[in-house]
Amino acid sequence: MRKLFIFIILLPTVSYGQETIHPIDKALGVCTEKDPSTAGMVRCIDIAYRDWDKELNRNYQTLMSKFKPADKQTLKAAQLEWLKYRDADFKLIDSIYDKLQGTMYIPMRLDQKMQFIKHRAEALAGNLDLLAESEP
Repeated sequence: MRKLFIFIILLPTVSYGQETIHPIDKALGVCTEKDPSTAGMVRCIDIAYRDWDKELNRNYQTLMSKFKPADKQTLKAAQLEWLKYRDADFKLIDSIYDKLQGTMYIPMRLDQKMQFIKHRAEALAGNLDLLAESEP
């Protein structure tokens, strides 16, 4: 099971027809290879979670800096709604994993939350890429 779990978190990101592995995912892979124990995976995923959260916030701030006031309000409102959605989804994740027995579910729970944050960070990065394409 552990090998399957590591494989899932190391799937490459497909971007514009090219396969790339984001540096955060690469670091996560190296980290879990060094210590594939449950505690090691928890530590590694926690580091990746924090890094994706920083990436998300960096992308949000960069996107905010490119907008005029009206668009800034739209982005802010969308982000606030996403935060509500995140919190609700995390409650759901916790309610599911609280019912499961076994240490393997600890890193799986954390990975599911990390993937949620990663997805938003990548969505904001995609928006930044679109804006960059339209700049002269």
